[in-house]
Parts: sequence; C-alpha cells; structure tokens
Amino acid sequence: PTPRHLCPCCDYVTLPERYNFLICPVCFWEDDGQDLDDLDSPSGPNHGITLRQGRQNFKDFGACERPMLKHVCSVEDRKAFEHRPRNID
Repeated sequence: PTPRHLCPCCDYVTLPERYNFLICPVCFWEDDGQDLDDLDSPSGPNHGITLRQGRQNFKDFGACERPMLKHVCSVEDRKAFEHRPRNID
C-alpha cells in the first residue's frame, strides 16, 4: 500500500492508513491513533511510552525506543519517504 499519512512519532509519510496499529518503518512506532493532541498518554502498543517520549527518542537516536533501532530503516532509506516535520510545544 502507498504511504499517505504521517507517522505521529517521526513525521515521515509512512502509513497507508491511520489508527490500524501499523508500524512505521522509519521509527518503529505502532500507530494506535494517538497524535499531537494526546502527547502525554502512555501508549500500550508502544510499551507504555508516550508519544512525546517517542518523538524525543526519534530526535535523539533515530527510533521511538532504543531497542527498536535494530528494526528501523537506515538514514539513507528514509529518503524514500516524505518528511513533514511538525513543531510541538
């Protein structure tokens, strides 16, 4: 399926649909429907981390959680996806 939607964690267009527990290949966030309007609620599918934590982890080391680094695509392969960064406060 063609990616059409932003991953709420890394802001790359990697998801063909939202809210269906698909896993982003760029950051390995499992899309449980949370987005910027719900940054601080623990995400069950993402081992209880919040979206805010996942976004910061992605900025710091390139995955939603450190153990997921082995699953994410390379920085070079990220270029295949559009990046639409969003700022949060």
